[in-house]
Amino acid sequence: MLSLLAFLSVFGMSACGQTETSGSGNETAKTSEKEGGFSFQPIRPASEEPSASPSASEEVSLNVEVLATVDKDGEYTVEAEDCDTSGCTLQEGCGGFYESPSTPTSGGECIACIAAPSILAFKFEAKQDCDIEFHTFSAKYENPWSLDDNVSYYLDEESDTPFVTNYQEFGRADGNDWYNWKDVTIGTKRVTKGVHQFNISVKGAFPNTDCFKLIVSNFGTEAAA
Repeated sequence: MLSLLAFLSVFGMSACGQTETSGSGNETAKTSEKEGGFSFQPIRPASEEPSASPSASEEVSLNVEVLATVDKDGEYTVEAEDCDTSGCTLQEGCGGFYESPSTPTSGGECIACIAAPSILAFKFEAKQDCDIEFHTFSAKYENPWSLDDNVSYYLDEESDTPFVTNYQEFGRADGNDWYNWKDVTIGTKRVTKGVHQFNISVKGAFPNTDCFKLIVSNFGTEAAA
């Protein structure tokens, strides 16, 4: 399902498009190596009735993979469907988290039907210090609909200081109720060299999501004073 292609392109409203990878040629940025787990208290799908209440010490670990390797200025795509959904609650009446809509997506699928409480995450590796502007390509039928009221996006352990998008201009289009993708700027961070974790915490509803985009600048340069 991972689609990290080796060219910089213009991103349309209909899909995340094609972007830089971490190496030369057609090398994919995804690695098979796990960079540790992400633990949290267990979340069960809405359709699943637990046989017994979980103990306070029980934890579920997400397999958070490195899905992009940042090695120069440019744009990098992380497919939303490549995030581990084992920490997600299934919306009532849905059959699964993955959909293949007729509306174009960057990797052929998107994630949907996620309800609160849920958490997803992915990791990326920065080969040098750099600035990264994070984007999500998402859709919601309602308009206006506050993204910040429903989802928290934050980097590493900064759950107390999530990004603030102030975005609410979603809504349907003619013939397209659920996959009218919007390019939402989540925010920008100065990122240090190393592996970082981008977290998505669902506290209300969750928009159908095609992918995430990382726009990298000032790679390998000193931070502005």
